[in-house]
Amino acid sequence: MPVTGGNLAKKILISLGIIGVVAAAVIGGTIAYFNDVETSTGNIIVAGSLDLKVDHVLATYNGGECVGDCEETGNSLVVNGGFETPALANGTWHVYSNADAGSTSWNVESGAGLEIQNHAAGDPHTGNQLAELDSDNSSVISQMISTVAGKQYRLTLWYSPRPNVPAGDNTIGVNVKVTSGSVIVINDTIGATSAGGSDTSWQKITYNFIATDASTKIMFSDMGDYSNSYGGYLDDISVRELVCSNHFPTGGVCTLWNEKDLGQGDTFWNFDDIKPGDRGTNVISLHLIDNDGWACLLVNDKHDDDNGLTDPEETAGDYTDGVDNGELSKNINVFLWMDDDGDGIYEPSDEKQLYSGSLAADPVKMTIVDSIIGDPLEGGVTEYVGLAWCAGTQTVDGSTGTITCDGHGMGDEAQTDSLTASLTIYAEQWRNNPDFDCANVGL
Repeated sequence: MPVTGGNLAKKILISLGIIGVVAAAVIGGTIAYFNDVETSTGNIIVAGSLDLKVDHVLATYNGGECVGDCEETGNSLVVNGGFETPALANGTWHVYSNADAGSTSWNVESGAGLEIQNHAAGDPHTGNQLAELDSDNSSVISQMISTVAGKQYRLTLWYSPRPNVPAGDNTIGVNVKVTSGSVIVINDTIGATSAGGSDTSWQKITYNFIATDASTKIMFSDMGDYSNSYGGYLDDISVRELVCSNHFPTGGVCTLWNEKDLGQGDTFWNFDDIKPGDRGTNVISLHLIDNDGWACLLVNDKHDDDNGLTDPEETAGDYTDGVDNGELSKNINVFLWMDDDGDGIYEPSDEKQLYSGSLAADPVKMTIVDSIIGDPLEGGVTEYVGLAWCAGTQTVDGSTGTITCDGHGMGDEAQTDSLTASLTIYAEQWRNNPDFDCANVGL
C-alpha cells in the first residue's frame, strides 16, 4: 500500500502541473499577433508615344541655295511692346510686381517685377519709356500672343546696355516658347558683352520662327551676373506675321521650315522646268520625341505622266502618252546619307551611305535606319539626313564624297513629262520591335 500511495501521489502532482500550465496560458486574456502593413499608393500607368517632327533646313538647286524674301504684315501681336503704358512722369520710374502688372499687359513670372522708366537713366529707343528687368532683383516677364500653327512670324526687339554699368550687369536672356508641349522655338542670350556708355545705345535684334500652336509665349529673363537693380534695357518689342516667297536664284520654288508636323504646302521639291544635268540637295532633320525608333524615307503616291509626245520623244522610242506613262522618274537618281553635321556635304569617312538609285519603283523605299543596317535613332536627339538628286547619271566618289551629275544619262523620252509624289518619312518604335525592316513598310 505505501508503494501504491506513492504512485498515486505522483500522478496527482503531474496532473496539477498540467492544469497549472494550461491556466497560465489562458490567464493572459486574448492572444496578440505581430503584424505589419506596407502600401504603395498612387501607382500610374501612362501610354508612351513616338512623335516624329521634321525640319527642312537646307535646299540647293544647280549650286544655288534656297533664299526667302519675307515681308511683315499686319499689326504687332504684342500689346504695349514699347512700355508706354502706364504713363509715368518724366525722369521717374516704377516697378510693377505681378500683383499690379496687369496694367502693363505683361506678366511677371518671377522676381521683383517689371521696371518701367521714363528717361530716368537713359533715353528710350522711341517714345518716352523703356523696360528694365533687374529692378530690385532679376525678373522674368512674359506675354501670351495668338498665333496660327504653321505660320511664320518675326520677333523684333531693341536692346541697350544700361548706361554706366559693366557688361555683366547687362545680360538679358531671350526665350520664345510655344506653349503646346513647351516647345522652345527660339532660345538665345543677348547683351553678354555689352558695357553701358554715357547714354543708351540701341541695337535691333530679329528672330524668325514658325508657330506650332494657337498660343505662343514671348518671354524675357534678366540674366545679369548680379541681382543688384542694374540690368539691360528693352524697348519696342513686336511680333508680326511673315509672308514669304522662297526661291532659288537659278529658278524654282522652295520651302524651308523649322521642326514641325508636315502638312499641305510643305514640299521638298517644286520644279517646273527640269533639264538634263540639273541637280540639287536637301537636308532634312528628324526629331523622334519620347522613344527611340526606326526610320525610313519613302517616295510614294507617285504619278509619272507623259503630257503629250514631242518629235524628240517619239524619235527616242516613246510612243505611249497619258497618265502614269511618263519616263521622268527613272531618269531622276538620288543619293541618301546620314549627314551628321547637317551641312549638305557628304563626308564618306564619317557619314553613312543609306541609298543610291532612281525613283522608278513605286514606292521607293530608302532605309534611314532599321535592324538590318544599324542601331535605332535616339529619342530626343536631332538626326540629319542628306539627299542629293540628279536629272541624269549620278556618280558618288566614295573617297572624296564628291557627287556629280551627268545629263547625258537623261534621254529625250522624258521631255514634257511631269512627276509628282509624296516624300514620306516613316518612324516606328524600337522597343519590343527588334526586327523592323524598312522593306516591309506599306503605306
